Amino acid sequence: MKRLNGSEASVIPKLNTEVIKIHQREVQTGELAIILSKSKQWIAQLTRDGILKQSSRGKYILSEAVQAYTEHIAGGKEEDGKPRLIDHKTELTRLNTEIAARKLVDMRETLHTAADVESVMNQMFDEFRRRILAIPDMLSQQLAGVDDVNVVKSRITKGLHDALTELSEYNPEQNQEDTAEKE
Repeated sequence: MKRLNGSEASVIPKLNTEVIKIHQREVQTGELAIILSKSKQWIAQLTRDGILKQSSRGKYILSEAVQAYTEHIAGGKEEDGKPRLIDHKTELTRLNTEIAARKLVDMRETLHTAADVESVMNQMFDEFRRRILAIPDMLSQQLAGVDDVNVVKSRITKGLHDALTELSEYNPEQNQEDTAEKE
């Protein structure tokens, strides 16, 4: 190992022994971006928006910047009962939950079980079958002495249309009431 003589020892620069406390430390934009896990552009935008304050061009006091960013992501400072961003988000979440609960209640009230749908469909088909099968009995007496084919066709068509019209106005609740009265 080589020893330094007096003239060479004076060439070695002195280390900066000034200690800067962490809360007073000044950092550049890139360093702050790394600390906050954001991009330099994001830091610049936060500075333009007035959230972060520069101590000098491109430099920030570390503790002030971290505190300002923390307040920003928490929704802002609590001031005189003014709502913060987090308060608005909480209210929005509460309202969305309430809306979803109301929609669920509405859906449960309007949905029918498969058994209910099947029962109504079976009633409709039974009624349809009954009305269609009644057409020949009803028309046979009316058409007994008619020789004109066009008259026969038109009366059969009218009879079918009447049966279909009655079915289009089918009301399962009314049919159940009628059935209950007959029993």
